[in-house]
Amino acid sequence: MVKNQMRSFEQWSFKQLNEATGTAKYSVEVNYRSDKNEILENFAKIALGYVSAVLKSHDYHVKQVYDERPIRLLVSERNWDDGEWTGVVSWNPEHHCFVVSKGFYNKDRGTVSIHKTEKCSGESASDISKHLMNLMHKVKQEPNRHQPKLKPVPLKRGPK
Repeated sequence: MVKNQMRSFEQWSFKQLNEATGTAKYSVEVNYRSDKNEILENFAKIALGYVSAVLKSHDYHVKQVYDERPIRLLVSERNWDDGEWTGVVSWNPEHHCFVVSKGFYNKDRGTVSIHKTEKCSGESASDISKHLMNLMHKVKQEPNRHQPKLKPVPLKRGPK
């Protein structure tokens, strides 16, 4: 009886450990039926996971978008303020390369309006993170797109 309880505890702890670490984020499925595009997309997920870890270690805010196509990372210096510069790294499946973009974050829609896009010079995670960190450092000096508040309509105060 102790052996059955121990086995169920081992199964329970293994299940809890797998759920806590979120292995689905960094796991990829590759088998003998996988085609080239699937394998390259899974490589992109792994590489963007490493890029995300590097940028988080340098105190950037990172959002990973793996559910939608193209898969991408959104990088912000502050905590996703409206109108601030944001870097985006995405995988281009047609050209089999990473693309780095910069734009302004729109807090209402949760999107980035892209202003400039360029192909990343490297293919490894270290090259991509270096390219993106240089971009984010250059963007620091540029002003954000904060819209000034509209002047309120002066209300009538008493009789004239």
